[in-house]
Amino acid sequence: MKAVSVMSYEHIIGGVIAGIISFVFSVKGILPITNAALGVVISIIIVYLLGKHAENKFGREEISTGTWIMNGIVPFYFMWMVVWIILLNYIPAFYPSITL
Repeated sequence: MKAVSVMSYEHIIGGVIAGIISFVFSVKGILPITNAALGVVISIIIVYLLGKHAENKFGREEISTGTWIMNGIVPFYFMWMVVWIILLNYIPAFYPSITL
């Protein structure tokens, strides 16, 4: 059970980082490249690498595919979307030089 909790926390932190990365690639004025799809691809790579890290750290017997989906991908996805949406809605409101 401890392995599942640690894996969930790692995926939540990864989701926050992925949300920030997706935001940076979604708005104009931060990077020369503006492409939301690139942020999504990077986020998918992050969740895949986190899954491989959990599998190597705890073993395939303890972290099965179903456990990884429910305790890894789902928290990652929700944190990624929440952070990305909050940043897209609030940062341009406070900094008008950043446009969508």
